Amino acid sequence: MADFTVPASLKGTAANGVTGAAAIEGKIVPLQCAMLEFDFDESKVPVATYLKMIPASLNKNGLIIVSIKGFVTEIFSGTTFVITVNDEDNNTLATLTPADSDDVGELVKFGASGFTAEWEALADNSDYTGHMVTEGLYVDAAMTTATAAVTGKLLVVIEFYAIPSAE
Repeated sequence: MADFTVPASLKGTAANGVTGAAAIEGKIVPLQCAMLEFDFDESKVPVATYLKMIPASLNKNGLIIVSIKGFVTEIFSGTTFVITVNDEDNNTLATLTPADSDDVGELVKFGASGFTAEWEALADNSDYTGHMVTEGLYVDAAMTTATAAVTGKLLVVIEFYAIPSAE
């Protein structure tokens, strides 16, 4: 993955927990969310068919992804299920693996304990580098592993900030 640089004129402050937005030099940058439900019935969408979740047109100056999660919307049955989330350069941002018999509403996290684990996994546990997507690239996702006779649906949710221009 390429280096990710926030324009020098943008100096970030802590996220505002009340509004869910981060202030960057007086600019309010809303937390955005992309959602797509994956049906593990291969007759509907074949394995390894990547679907765009965040189009390149929303990524003019780079993205900071703060969360990639899934919510079970139909109980799973079968043995192996994997959703892979990539950027356009095929850098894997996350893999989500729901389990057999996961109930409707269960949260499927990337990493052992959620947000911090996601950052630690990407940074080899030495710092807290976030998921970053280079400007101009899209983010997509696909069901990359499914066994025969699999049923179940997973709503994939990506929360992200689009870096504003320096102007």
